[in-house]
Amino acid sequence: MTDQIPSERFAGAVPGVRSELQVFRDRFEYDRGGLRGLVWGSKTVSTEEVDLVVRRDGRLDRLLGAGSYDLIRSGKPTVRLSHLAEPDGVERALGGRVPAPRERAEAADDEAVRTALQRERVAWRRWPEDEPLPRSAVVTDPDLVERLHAGEEIERSEVARAGDSRPSGVTAADLENGNFPGGGGGVSADFTGGTSRQSPGHASNDRGAESNVGSDDSIDGDYM
Repeated sequence: MTDQIPSERFAGAVPGVRSELQVFRDRFEYDRGGLRGLVWGSKTVSTEEVDLVVRRDGRLDRLLGAGSYDLIRSGKPTVRLSHLAEPDGVERALGGRVPAPRERAEAADDEAVRTALQRERVAWRRWPEDEPLPRSAVVTDPDLVERLHAGEEIERSEVARAGDSRPSGVTAADLENGNFPGGGGGVSADFTGGTSRQSPGHASNDRGAESNVGSDDSIDGDYM
């Protein structure tokens, strides 16, 4: 039977955002708070899905004394828990719910456990061969965290926004007057589209514009 009441709750450390992590026996429920929480709602992750919990603090975490954590899952994008207060309590709660490596595989020694984990759970294939298996599923060592992070896919909830596609050779006046290819002004600027009615920074460039999936606090790597 699914628990209706969380055993523990942890609030976010960013004032006014009201994010919260609720820890249940069989799952975690995370409300990111703020506008993102209002738009995207809360995220539920089964404890059985999580292979590793990796602490990845940014500058804001260090300023607030908070902790940010990646819930790494096999075959699914990583879920980010951002700027949680009481990091010691958070790590204790997460470590108490996510099975430790030896609890995942019945084997006599670490090498056999590692082999079984890598065979059955894709996330463990990124564990460095020269690192011993951890006693807990919660990893906080900064050097090891960086090694695990390489090539990782993070689940991103932000809406993509078109970047500023105006090339350096086209001025605001050129854009307003249509002085670029496709704009009717006849100059030979190296540009791939746009119309005379577009304002600076919003010219059409279907082939060249890059998406910007960052957010106001993305400098700290916050995706959830």
